[in-house]
Amino acid sequence: MSGAGVTCENLTYSYEGENQPAIENISLTIPAGQRIAVIGASGSGKSTLCQLLSGFLPRSGGGVREGILLLDGMDPAEAALAEVARAVGILFQDPNAQLVQGIVEDEVAFGPENMCEHPEEIERRIVYSLSAVGLIDRRQDHVRSLSGGQRQRTAIAAVLALQPRLFVFDDACASLDAAAQASFLQLAKALQEDGRTVVTASGRFDDVARAAQRVIVLDGGTVVLDGPPEALLRRCSVQLAELGLLPPRFTEAGPPRAAAAERAAAECQLAAPYSAAPGQASALLEVKSLDFTYPGGRQALQDVQFTLHPGEWALLTGANGSGKTTLSRILMGLLPTPQGRIRWQGKDTAGVPVYRMAEKIGYVFQQPEHTFTAPTVWEELTYSLHGGLPPSRRPELTAEEKQRADHLLRTAGLHNKTDVSPYLLSGGEKRLLSVISQLIVPKELYIMDEPTSGMDYNGISKLIALCRSACDQGAAMFMITHDPEMFYLEADTLLTLKDGKMLSVLLSPELL
Repeated sequence: MSGAGVTCENLTYSYEGENQPAIENISLTIPAGQRIAVIGASGSGKSTLCQLLSGFLPRSGGGVREGILLLDGMDPAEAALAEVARAVGILFQDPNAQLVQGIVEDEVAFGPENMCEHPEEIERRIVYSLSAVGLIDRRQDHVRSLSGGQRQRTAIAAVLALQPRLFVFDDACASLDAAAQASFLQLAKALQEDGRTVVTASGRFDDVARAAQRVIVLDGGTVVLDGPPEALLRRCSVQLAELGLLPPRFTEAGPPRAAAAERAAAECQLAAPYSAAPGQASALLEVKSLDFTYPGGRQALQDVQFTLHPGEWALLTGANGSGKTTLSRILMGLLPTPQGRIRWQGKDTAGVPVYRMAEKIGYVFQQPEHTFTAPTVWEELTYSLHGGLPPSRRPELTAEEKQRADHLLRTAGLHNKTDVSPYLLSGGEKRLLSVISQLIVPKELYIMDEPTSGMDYNGISKLIALCRSACDQGAAMFMITHDPEMFYLEADTLLTLKDGKMLSVLLSPELL
């Protein structure tokens, strides 16, 4: 099947209430059947462009669009919805926003059913799409029982089932493990070989961008680079690093240690609980022989054990569905804690209410926008300082609280966006806001679930600075990530979950 060709001429878009356009005067042509990677730092306009291509903006999201945008001569903002649905399918940056049915196979069938496809054709598309993302054996499962990466793969399958001429994938690999990322790369290649047009968007010059036929680089809502990936890497690597799309120079020492850490992780046995080293503080958190089985019989964790000390930075990695988020939620008390398996400063946490755990633990969720409660960045950041009281009853912030808030905003690069709605921030900015909203009230432990998803390298540098500062002040850090190599120079421990079992490596100086 042939793909859809794209034409943009002086394309400009401004969100409602915003004076500065999100994208401005973009003119480009994407031939039918080409595989394009759009990359750019947080706030560069990637997601806006993706949503314009799909017709979501301005049709559903409001705002003002100027200029010309055509898919095979059709304007996605004005054509009939059925015609647009057959032309373009989009994976949004937050896949949970487009999962609406509850059961995996129903999510995949939803689009074809609304396009009035024959039941036999719908079944064929379900099998094809779920097989393509490795979820055919989970077709009857509830979406809520899936991990974040598995939900993302479900959303990808739902887009595949539409079989459009143009596929738009916004940060499709953000929550995927390494194996799933490699599978997506092959999927994008297969779609293009089938004649479809494929547009991917991400905040880094990643493997998907390197494998594309063409890379378009956005900065400040405009196209600053456009060409084959190998040519851009050869001629423009310094500029790409300055934009946060390639690793900054200070991480060049990372790969040797990363390789050594990964070799050690592959060779180590099941982790035994750590003992405090000579001169080290008593354990903050001890997990011993932890098992967890969900209602229905699915075992998520088996004999998990590890120890965290004050000031220690632990990374937790593992394949999608390996139990990472389950473990973090048990630690926080969001899932029932088995008796005698978790001790906080020597005391059993079984039966301790969540609000009591929240006094000591800050939790950064995988989808930050699901936890926002305030209308502006400043109010979101300072919300926990006044206990969520209404504006009329909030006490004046102390000079120390204002100073801490200002410092966090500047470190996160959000000091010029205090009056902006959290929902209007870019994906990376939302994640940084969710992090500093936890750091604003000092805690003894911070749990961060995939804080780097979709984040450019400049954003990761800011995150590292925030986490290092917290650890230096004595807090422990427990970070779930598919990007552990970004933190090997800072973290102390690498924990890996495989089929619910824990492996452990001490990231000692000997690994340098």
